Amino acid sequence: FTNSRPLDRSTCCRSNPARCDICPLIDNGGCNTQSAIYQITCCICPGEVRYQGETERPLYQRIKEHLRAARNPSAHPNNAIEQHYADKHLGCEPRVKIVILDTKRKTVERKMSEALFLQKHNPELNGKSELESVVKFIV
Repeated sequence: FTNSRPLDRSTCCRSNPARCDICPLIDNGGCNTQSAIYQITCCICPGEVRYQGETERPLYQRIKEHLRAARNPSAHPNNAIEQHYADKHLGCEPRVKIVILDTKRKTVERKMSEALFLQKHNPELNGKSELESVVKFIV
């Protein structure tokens, strides 16, 4: 069979990671991974400057949003990655690596897993309000 709608496959990059701009950034999976809890580490900063988040959508879509925010901070004032790049690397091309921490299909399970990772790792770019909002969602 052939795909009659090839443009619908724009987020499916595992079939050709050499042409994907997101797959090479992910240490342990592909950009079409869905329902993921993920960690982004800034590769420009010395040490481990990290952000953790979750998405139901393919990672390709969510990571693209983070990278757009880093490239154009003024257009995304509420994004943690944007705030970091605006404060520390304004005008720099984003350089990040991504690790998939977990995958959970159900929203409540994904939010719980994210809360546990936020509490365990205390990533530098996540605000306390993020953990509080996750806890409120669960409770």
